[in-house]
Amino acid sequence: MELKEKRVFVAGLGVSGVALCRVLVNLGANVIAYDQKNEIALKEALEELKDLPVEIKLGEFKEEFLKGIELVVLSPGISLESEIVKKAKDMGLEILGEVELAYRLSKAPIYAITGTNGKTTTTSLLGEMFRNAGRKVYVAGNIGYPLIYAALEAGPNDHIVAEISSFQLETVKEFRPKISCIINITPDHLDRHKTFENYANIKGRIFENQREEEYVVLNYDDPVTWGLKERAKAKVFPFSRKKVLENGAYVKEGFLYLQNKKVIKVEDIYIPGEHNLENALAASSVAYLSGIEVDAIETTLRTFKGVEHRIEFVAEIEGIKFYNDSKGTNPDASIKAIQALKTPIVLIAGGYDKGSEFDEFVKTFDKKVRKLILIGQTAQKIKKTALKYSYPEEDIFLVDSLEEAVRKAYEVAEKGDSVLLSPACASWDMFKNFEERGKAFKKAVMDLRR
Repeated sequence: MELKEKRVFVAGLGVSGVALCRVLVNLGANVIAYDQKNEIALKEALEELKDLPVEIKLGEFKEEFLKGIELVVLSPGISLESEIVKKAKDMGLEILGEVELAYRLSKAPIYAITGTNGKTTTTSLLGEMFRNAGRKVYVAGNIGYPLIYAALEAGPNDHIVAEISSFQLETVKEFRPKISCIINITPDHLDRHKTFENYANIKGRIFENQREEEYVVLNYDDPVTWGLKERAKAKVFPFSRKKVLENGAYVKEGFLYLQNKKVIKVEDIYIPGEHNLENALAASSVAYLSGIEVDAIETTLRTFKGVEHRIEFVAEIEGIKFYNDSKGTNPDASIKAIQALKTPIVLIAGGYDKGSEFDEFVKTFDKKVRKLILIGQTAQKIKKTALKYSYPEEDIFLVDSLEEAVRKAYEVAEKGDSVLLSPACASWDMFKNFEERGKAFKKAVMDLRR
């Protein structure tokens, strides 16, 4: 893709936007970068870009910003319904997302993972399988390291394992991974995608350009995910926790199998929980189809310790264990975290309202969640739902900050309980991202010790 001397407009100056600016400048493009936020909010991004020849536009979007532009590249946070996209379309400009641009620039094959929950764990686990098999791999995408960086650095003999979000899939055109995988699909991001059907269809775009010689890995146990198989031109490889499959990954008599090859005893997989068994099956399937030996897959499943902010053990204080599940950004993810812990729970939940309903989330409390501490935009919404299902009002506490939530949780917890931060919501009402929220939780727990 020829970018030299091309006038390129980068919309959004988050992590992906800054990475796009760097790469485009490196490729000889003339870059104009835009964000609606002000200089104070964008301090870190502007600091990173200050030595680059990038023209910066901030504040309210004006049509004149696109004058002379030949290509518009969107960060994942920019909606297709935004004024930028409408004006660019009216002007007949080419519009790409970061994933599409990265794919067009990449010399290395891309192994792409999506799903509502488990993406980061599955992507990290798959990356580790590649490393343990002696392959040079870049783990990138929505996981934190921009895909555009990996695309530029990886050579034709390297491999890119990429976590891809629904926001990123909205803008794909030619994107064609070597192997794609959808772990599961449950309602999320409905504030942006409007309907669950639309959200599921966007997830399915991960394999829409794949051909007959390629593979898509799908969750046989999830009706919505499995239902997408009819649209696949690539070969479908299913995985299941519940059913022995003729041709796929499955569990039989307590062992994980890949086709008919016994890999590992389920109880020997290091990361616990049914949801992690699902992640293990998904990652193992992609690794196996990419030619990685069963021995390397087994070793990784036995030793991989999980990812930060996903049911991460933080500390034990006076017999009370603290777990950071800040990555639980939707109800289904938090349900899985509650199910994974075997002790009584003091739960800290709440955050940015993405349009989710919390009925199924509250129904899993049963007698396991002893106390409920709520923060953020959705605090009242979750409380109302809990009361609807007869959760005792005296066991619900609304607080103003995460630090206050941690102190209150410690105060009401009993020896043998687990204090679990699993918000079931995004972090954007109080924090920049779920990582910042998770770090704030861990700091607040450590402050208790002092």
